[in-house]
This record gives sequence, structure tokens and C-alpha cells, in this order.
Amino acid sequence: MSPHYQVEVLLHRIGRWWAIDVPRLDLHAQCRTLEHAEDLARGLVAEAVGAPPDVIVLDMVVPELEPVLSSVAEARHRRAAAVAAEDQAIAAAVQELVDKLRVSQGDAGRLLGMSPGEVARLTPPRSSATASPGRLLAPVPAPSAVRPGAAPAPRSRPGPARQPRQAISPARPSWASPEDGTQGRGRQGYASSG
Repeated sequence: MSPHYQVEVLLHRIGRWWAIDVPRLDLHAQCRTLEHAEDLARGLVAEAVGAPPDVIVLDMVVPELEPVLSSVAEARHRRAAAVAAEDQAIAAAVQELVDKLRVSQGDAGRLLGMSPGEVARLTPPRSSATASPGRLLAPVPAPSAVRPGAAPAPRSRPGPARQPRQAISPARPSWASPEDGTQGRGRQGYASSG
């Protein structure tokens, strides 16, 4: 790991300009854009401490905008935590559906609002020892050999990736769990065939 020099840089808006202050090194400058502010501050700090610019790590802080920016940072943190929880729940559901309940990857994909390829990536490959003795697995036809509008053949194990289909399903199709309140948000779901 290469050494680095970390320093806090305070930015203040002055009209259309940004004032740059590095209190630890008593450095001050100003510029028009935040992009330029970062480059300018990095160059000033590198020159002051005698280090190459690529080892300078800047903590850019805009104290006067903290109330506005903190709500965005908190929302992003909550979203990242929710995405991680969703990924974990999806992986557990795929394992339960495909490995334990023996639901096909295609049907598991429909239940979870995912493509069969996404389900296949989350499903561990089954060894050939789990196949019935004397029973050969049928080859899966190439995507061009499948009739238009026909349901894809269920896959017994992950294989080569097929062309991804148009993403029209919500994260959870409305017919899979109608009480979840996700209906009517302008996204298309699967229509029940009866």
C-alpha cells in the first residue's frame, strides 16, 4: 500500500467563487468550480508537503451546505443498506426455491421478477452425480430455435447465458404478492393467464 497524506479542505461560497482553505497547512485559494477546487487544493497541498499529488487524499467539506448534503448522504446510506438487504433476501429466496423446493429457474425468475440468467448466476451448479442414473439431460435449444412467444425451456443447471429479455417486470410482480402495495406505480407487471 502506498503512503498517503490526508487533509481536510474547507470550501466556502463567495458569490460565484469558491474559497478554499486548508487550515492544517494555512493554505488559501479561490476558484470558480468545485472540480477546479479539488485540483487546486491537491496541487497546493502536494507542493506544501513535498509529496506527489497522487498520494494526497482530500476530505472536501462545505460547512454551510452540510444541512442540504447530509440528508442526501443519509438517504444514499439507507438506499445502500436496503439494496444489500434485498440482494441477501433474493439470494436466500433463489436458494430456497431452486435448491430446496425444486422450482425451475424460469419459474423462480418469474416469481422474483428476474431473468432466468440472473437466477442461474445465484444458483450453485449441480454436479452430474445428482442427475438420475441412466438419464441424459436434454440439450437446451439456441435462442433462435425457440418459437416467438413460447415460454423458455426450464433449465436443470446453469448454462450459457441467453440474450437478456426486456426488463418489464417490477422487482416483485403484482401477481406474486398482491398485498405488497407495489401495483399502480407506472411499471408493467406480468398478466395472469388465468
